[in-house]
Amino acid sequence: MWTVDEGIATLRERGAKITAQRIAILKQLQGRKDHPSAETLYRELSDFYSTMSVATLYSTAQLLEEAGLIKILSIDEKRVYFDPYTKTHGHFFCRTCGKLFDIHVKEAENFENALIEHDSIAQIEHTELFFYGTCSECVKI
Repeated sequence: MWTVDEGIATLRERGAKITAQRIAILKQLQGRKDHPSAETLYRELSDFYSTMSVATLYSTAQLLEEAGLIKILSIDEKRVYFDPYTKTHGHFFCRTCGKLFDIHVKEAENFENALIEHDSIAQIEHTELFFYGTCSECVKI
């Protein structure tokens, strides 16, 4: 995970302008484990930053992803989610309640090594590991 100061430094290194909205988005995402959707993040920020727009949120998220600070997850066909934990791991999406959970795969190192081995036959730019089903809370209902 990264700190807001590290995020700002990373953006500066890439030549990005540091704005109040970008700092607010970094602060809102720092250390989160709940994978907020774009809608959730916009709702959380728009009350405090009247100049925040959905377009600003998406363009900043794209910039943060390109800088390696977040992953943009399109695990659900209705919305995108943001994940500030960028190390190799999977995600589980409950089709009943819509919750999104991290899945830590023990073979993640092997997965990364396999990608390196296959780099000679293809240039792999992006990988995702998504699981879909019903979470344990929804199974109880």
